[in-house]
Amino acid sequence: MKKITILFNFLLFFSIGCSTDVTSVKTNNFQNLKLQITEIFDDPRFENAFWGVLIQSLETGEIWYARNPNKLFMPASNEKIPTSATALLNLGPDFTFTSTLSYAGEIKDSILFGDLIVWSNGDPTMYNRFYSDARDVFWQWADSLKKLGIKKITGNVIGDDNAFDDEPFGDGWSFDGLDVWYSAEIGALQLNENCVDLKIFPPKDNFNDVKIIPNLQSNYYKIFQEIEIIDSGRTSISVTRKFGTNDILIKGKLVKGSNEFERTPSITNPTLFYVTVLKETFEEKGILIDGKPIDCDEINYFDSEYTEQTILIEHQSAPLKDILAGLMKRSQNLYAETIAKLLGWKEYKLGSFSNGRNVVEKTLEKMGIEKGTYQYRDGSGLTRYNYISPEQIVKILTYMHNSEYWPIWYNIQSIAGVDGTLRNRMKETKCEGNVHAKTGTISNVRALSGYVTTADREMLAFSFLVNSYRASSQATEELTDGVLELLANFKK
Repeated sequence: MKKITILFNFLLFFSIGCSTDVTSVKTNNFQNLKLQITEIFDDPRFENAFWGVLIQSLETGEIWYARNPNKLFMPASNEKIPTSATALLNLGPDFTFTSTLSYAGEIKDSILFGDLIVWSNGDPTMYNRFYSDARDVFWQWADSLKKLGIKKITGNVIGDDNAFDDEPFGDGWSFDGLDVWYSAEIGALQLNENCVDLKIFPPKDNFNDVKIIPNLQSNYYKIFQEIEIIDSGRTSISVTRKFGTNDILIKGKLVKGSNEFERTPSITNPTLFYVTVLKETFEEKGILIDGKPIDCDEINYFDSEYTEQTILIEHQSAPLKDILAGLMKRSQNLYAETIAKLLGWKEYKLGSFSNGRNVVEKTLEKMGIEKGTYQYRDGSGLTRYNYISPEQIVKILTYMHNSEYWPIWYNIQSIAGVDGTLRNRMKETKCEGNVHAKTGTISNVRALSGYVTTADREMLAFSFLVNSYRASSQATEELTDGVLELLANFKK
């Protein structure tokens, strides 16, 4: 009996000790994790920077780490998170943009006596990311007109861009970047992402000239060269476009025999660009057009002669889920601004940013984010007027995790070491293929927000925002990616 009692007491003591040790180890693991994360964010290279951090379990709601979680930060392209979430929740993944080709007048025999009119609610997909050629849809339209027997149009090719307002830029966009692809003008009619991709081929020897090949040929823009060919040294080329014109200047030094490269300047007045290329395409296909390409703002478009229109062709874009993948993974500003205006058009019949912002604000209120507690000033994050907190971003991420569109939402994020803006980061670590997140970059601002799964298979939502930093982008990535590696390897 005495031996049994001693054995029982020993087992009881052992079991209590083991239980206490497990709890202690768990607590110590969390404390060590927090200390390691704090040490990373205390890096002296960022002594002047302002960090906002929140890491939260999606399973328990437990906050694993927080630093200034309620403070407001410029989010850069993390602004695309509320834009894309709102679009997915309000429009659904299968929503498509619509474009129509109509005419005002009459068709007799093989001649359209009147004007051809093209309308869209912002389709941004007429580009080689969705087609083999940016003009593929235009070629199809030309073939359709010929099948209808139309060989000649006596009037003009008019671009009806009235689905959106006429504000081509976001609030507070930097003037010195407006001639670059990431600041492309916004419109209801959009072609080639409102830019021109220029492939520049340096000469291989003294007998060849510089070759510049645009991905879309048109008389709408002009290319000017001021290039000096050098035998050795460093290529230094600038590609600029004078504001308000479509005169593209390529200037600088080019090393003979060096590799080809690409630059992408934007164009101005995307509506006129669209209808100019449309007219050129139809003429290449053998359809004669007596008139000229016209932006509907140039004429009295609401006169009676345009009220009676007959639709000839209706075209649907790729589904929204595919467009959002391009928006988030490539961080395409034009898509984000288009989506913001589309939300306004769908709800209020006018695609203005103000109307789109109303839809975003109403959607965020459903997530527990009150209007007036943040600033949503463009759809993409290009402006420095945007402000949001890590806590608010994590609320959006959490809401989307619990929504019916979670699988789609999760997969439109960039995946570490795999695709998008994270394709070259966190390779050969536990984060590769694990971290799904949105990056953000503007001058002195970096952001990374998304999802990481621990070694225990517990998914976490996180938001890392840093403002006013002067360290390199590489240093910022070292910090944030280092924290994510800790989380991906963490076991309770």
